[in-house]
Amino acid sequence: MMTRRRLLQAVTTTAAMSSIRGAESDPTLVKAMKALRSAIPVAASDSERPVFHFHPPANWNNDPNGTLFYKGWNHLFYQLNPFGTSIGNQHWGHARSKDLVNWEHLPIAIWPSSDRGERAIFSGGAIIANDGRPRVIYTSIGHPQPEQWMALPEDEDLITWTKFGGNPVLTTAAHGSLKVNQWRDPFLFREAGQVYMVCGGNANTGRGGAGQVQLYRAANDDLSEWRHLGCVFQPLERETFNIECPNLFQLDGKWVLIISPHRPCEYFVGSLDLAKARFTPETHGILDAGDAYASNISHDEQSRTILWLWGRTNTPPGRGWNGVMVLPRILSVGPDGFLRQQVPVEFESLRRNGRTFPPRPLGNEPMVLEGVRGDAIELQAEFTADDSSTFGFEVRRSAAGKAAAIVTFQRGMLSVGNVRTYVGNSDRVKVRLFVDKRCFEVYVNDGAVALYTALDAAPEDRGIAVFAREPQFSLQQSTENRRVGNVKLESLQIWEMEPATFSLDHFL
Repeated sequence: MMTRRRLLQAVTTTAAMSSIRGAESDPTLVKAMKALRSAIPVAASDSERPVFHFHPPANWNNDPNGTLFYKGWNHLFYQLNPFGTSIGNQHWGHARSKDLVNWEHLPIAIWPSSDRGERAIFSGGAIIANDGRPRVIYTSIGHPQPEQWMALPEDEDLITWTKFGGNPVLTTAAHGSLKVNQWRDPFLFREAGQVYMVCGGNANTGRGGAGQVQLYRAANDDLSEWRHLGCVFQPLERETFNIECPNLFQLDGKWVLIISPHRPCEYFVGSLDLAKARFTPETHGILDAGDAYASNISHDEQSRTILWLWGRTNTPPGRGWNGVMVLPRILSVGPDGFLRQQVPVEFESLRRNGRTFPPRPLGNEPMVLEGVRGDAIELQAEFTADDSSTFGFEVRRSAAGKAAAIVTFQRGMLSVGNVRTYVGNSDRVKVRLFVDKRCFEVYVNDGAVALYTALDAAPEDRGIAVFAREPQFSLQQSTENRRVGNVKLESLQIWEMEPATFSLDHFL
């Protein structure tokens, strides 16, 4: 029966489809959408494709772009190669979600305008302008130097976008005599009634330590003119030769700067003096030491600050897809001045068939979780241990006892495979794990540490084990001075995770 509500939904969908089909008269978009559609069956047939991490309909994705909450929807744009499963041919893919968990795929939002010299659409940001309408600004590639271009939505669903007729809105000429190399990845924010933007790059010195973040202020309400205010931040260590995807935003009374310096993302918590165009850090940390990169930030209707990250998956060829988004993370500043990153509570809606294991001391033999076999699970545990203890998890364990990933806590460090990161010494450790086919995430002590990594396991390898090991001693230590660290599993809960919904109804 066609109810009034369903009729309105059908009319709205039909109108949106008509608008999209009008846009598809552009042969570049027609070609890209056709290529992406043709890859969907291959990607969907892969049993190791993640089921609750966001992923495009098919093929390659990398950086999150233009993340924005607008009229009840969380909008995610992202770097997309519609033609294959490796990086290249950058377009902006697009999806939206009401709850950060279940998504509607939308048509490609922005693609290269070859008639205007564009070769690729690099990363960028979004903001709602003073007229109440969103704007996105991205780095346009294909010109003698990168340029910053703007696009505006044609509809309230943000499905169809039009590039500003006066593009570029910003060029390297704004820097005067300052030479900025690899200039890209604008991020927009609002402060004291003004709209600001930061871009990454380097000081073009040809040596290390030249990575910089440049600051700009909008000179008019429609964001089509900008003024360069100066270099707002430059790290002092030699290794930072370039900065990508800078994000600068307020959080819990502080200013936070996140950078992607061609290694794991780093963050700084501190203060910002806009009059002097200077960010001053007070604390510094690694955002995620694993396979995550290229951050972006949005704010939702609950005033939560949401972190988005690209998750590398290193997917083998022939599977029709490569890459995901790391689970969105709610950010806060802890009492110690460092960031906390936690998965939104909405993901608890995917939990099914929960099991609780009783407290127990752990010995030298791994404790295989009987009856638990899964490649899409969430696990929460708490341990007590002394500072000489070694303990952790074996994830996606085979029947022969081989694990795809081993999570190890030892002397204040967390190790997952070859990745190590500092978690601090504590006699009580809280751990939250998410396993999603080829994707794996670890959260420690309420998000004081967060780590994403890719897994490579056979489909049948689904076991989970908890372990503790005797500490290792030097040859010089006498036998009587050696002692076994005490490890107790205080609590353990595990759930199967249902697949999230990734609708293609509006993708066409």
